Amino acid sequence: AEEAHRHGLKIAAHAHGTEGIIASSEAGIDSIEHNSMMTDEAAAIIKKNGSYVTPNMHLIDALDPASLPPLLADKQRQLAPLAVESFKRALKNGLKVAFGTDAGVFPHGDNAREFTARVKHGDTPLNAIRSATIVNAELFGTPDRGRIEAGLLADLVAVAGNPLDDLKLLEDVRFVMKGGVVYKQAD
Repeated sequence: AEEAHRHGLKIAAHAHGTEGIIASSEAGIDSIEHNSMMTDEAAAIIKKNGSYVTPNMHLIDALDPASLPPLLADKQRQLAPLAVESFKRALKNGLKVAFGTDAGVFPHGDNAREFTARVKHGDTPLNAIRSATIVNAELFGTPDRGRIEAGLLADLVAVAGNPLDDLKLLEDVRFVMKGGVVYKQAD
């Protein structure tokens, strides 16, 4: 971790178990992916060290244990409720919660369902959107994005309504601008 940080690189660790979560944060890992079995002790360590957590709540909802091989099905049935509690614990403890989807386990294109899954499991719409924008920009060390402000990259999306009223709108992006260039504009 020290060597990667010396070169300006960020580090992510894939950790489900409590010991791995704690070890990752203590080692200086920037983002702990999944974070499925986070205890109060682990949350305190993460907060002290400033690590981010990147839960995957849509993954929990999308994976049907009946469609998995028996060992993976058992793992999913055991981890799912623990991961939900870990997500709620991260919110309760004010941890830095980044936005990730683990896309590839479910079809690409369903990534925006992470927003509604997070709200279903206790987040607010505004916090879920901030997680995908401001928080991820902080985690990635990219201060030129994540906010709408003069002088930033002008990477924007738009939907047909207020996503704070209906997060499902984010699943149907109507307008995309990257670097000030429009790439998609619905009629």
